[in-house]
Amino acid sequence: MDKNIQISIAKRLLAHLEAGTTDSADDLMNVPVSDYFDEDKWNEEIELFYKRKPVVVGLSAELPEVGSFLSLTIVDVPILITRTTEGLQAFLNVCRHRGAMVAPEQCSGKQNRFTCPYHGWTYDNSGKLIGVVNAKTFGSFDMSTHGLTRLAVAERSGVIVAVLTPGIEFDIEEWMSGVDKHMGLENRLDDYTLIGTREVQAANWKLVVEGHLESYHFASLHRDSIAPFMVSNCTTFDRFGPHILITFVQHHIEKLRDLPEEEWEPLKDDMINLQYVMFPGVMVVVWQNSIGLQIIQPSKEPGRSVSRIVYAVRSECLATDEDVAKAEATLNFNANLVEQEDYIASFQIQRGFEAAAQTEIMFGKNELGLQLFRQSLESQY
Repeated sequence: MDKNIQISIAKRLLAHLEAGTTDSADDLMNVPVSDYFDEDKWNEEIELFYKRKPVVVGLSAELPEVGSFLSLTIVDVPILITRTTEGLQAFLNVCRHRGAMVAPEQCSGKQNRFTCPYHGWTYDNSGKLIGVVNAKTFGSFDMSTHGLTRLAVAERSGVIVAVLTPGIEFDIEEWMSGVDKHMGLENRLDDYTLIGTREVQAANWKLVVEGHLESYHFASLHRDSIAPFMVSNCTTFDRFGPHILITFVQHHIEKLRDLPEEEWEPLKDDMINLQYVMFPGVMVVVWQNSIGLQIIQPSKEPGRSVSRIVYAVRSECLATDEDVAKAEATLNFNANLVEQEDYIASFQIQRGFEAAAQTEIMFGKNELGLQLFRQSLESQY
C-alpha cells in the first residue's frame, strides 16, 4: 500500500482514539433474523452471489509456476485451476465422459496431465482432451469438442478470481473497482511463498463475514488474545464498489504522535491491520511482508459454512528455519483464533437466531461495516 494512504488512515484512527469515536453509520439498521436460516434466501444467495458472479478462489502464491494446479470445491462446484505458459486457466473439475473428477478433490501440486480415475481419459493442463483409453472400440468422435469445461478466471494483486458457472464472463478491472490498486501489491506475487492452508467449520456465511467487519467484540470475545494489543470499537472503512476495507488499530499507534510525519511507517510497524472484504465473503488481510486469505463458503445447509484459510509470506523473509517456523506459527495462531473464539461464538449465535427469540436484530451505528456489507449485497441483486 502507498505510504501516503497508510498515513491518511493512521491520522483518521488517531483522531478517533483522541475523541473516543469510530467510523459510524447515520442510524441503526434492522435486519430480519430469518436472513441467517431461511433456506429459500440461502439458495438464492448461493446461486446469485457465489455461482453467477466473480468470487475469489485462492492466492496466486498457490500456483507459483507453470505446471502448478489447484483443485477446489466451492458451494459444491468442483473446479480445477492451472497455470500454463498462456497464464491461468480454470475449468470444472469434471471429466467429459462420465463426470468423475480428473484431479483429486481439494488438492494442489505440479503436473501437466490429468487422468480420470474412472475410465482413464486424459487432459493436458490447458483442458484439452489428449487421450481416450481403447479409442478404437469406444468409437470415433471429435476430441477437440470434449475438453474440460472452461470457467472465466483472472488474477490481480495476488488473488485469483473466477466465475463458477460456465459461459459467464467478467471484466476483472470493473469487478475490482480499484481495490487491487489500493492494496499496492504485485500482480502475481511471484516473490511470495505459500506457508499453508487450513479449513475451519463455522455458522451461516453472512454471520461469519459480519464478524470480520467490526472490532466492537474485541474487548469481550478476544479479551485475552487480541484485546491486549488491538483497540476495540475503533475502525475506519473505505469502499471499492461492492468491496470494503476495514482497518483495525493497535494500541502502540499512539507512538506516532511523538514522531515527525515523514518517519511514520504504520503498516511496517504493525500499528494498523488492513482487511479487504472482497464480495461476497472473502477476507484478504495485508501485512508488510505477508498476505492472508479467508474464503467463507456456504456449506450444505443455511446454518453452516466453511472457512478456507490461506497464508503466504515474502520469500525474502523466509531465509532460515526459524523464519519458516514463525510463519507457520502465525498461520496456526490466526486459524486457531477464529476457530476457537470467533466461530465457536458463531455457532452459539446461530442457535440463538434459530430459537426465534426475536424477529429482527439491530446493527449499531458503530457497526458500520455490517451495514456496508448489507448495502453491497442489495446492490448486487
